[in-house]
Amino acid sequence: MRVVLQRRGNDSILRAIDAGSPVAATFSQPETHRSIQLKAVEARLAPLMAEDEPELARQAAAMRDELVSVGYPVTFASLYCAYDRHDLVAIVFVPAQAFVQTPGPDAGSALP
Repeated sequence: MRVVLQRRGNDSILRAIDAGSPVAATFSQPETHRSIQLKAVEARLAPLMAEDEPELARQAAAMRDELVSVGYPVTFASLYCAYDRHDLVAIVFVPAQAFVQTPGPDAGSALP
């Protein structure tokens, strides 16, 4: 899995990955609050690849549109999903565990 994020504001996460820390990432869909968490024993940093850029643009636009659809102002949603492509880095990992994180009685249970 490749998770792309900005270096700015994420120094502690990037240092922890460089130091060999395990990683956990939670992904949520604003419209439904459906959430999953993926965990890995290790991760590595990787540069942004040219083929990442069209997908980043697509996902940022989709997230912006979904935030607007649930009531966030367009200006806020656009700023929330904005990124500086020159400041991006990828975290690459192989998930070892997956969990339901959607609020409710099953939150924290392992996904099969």
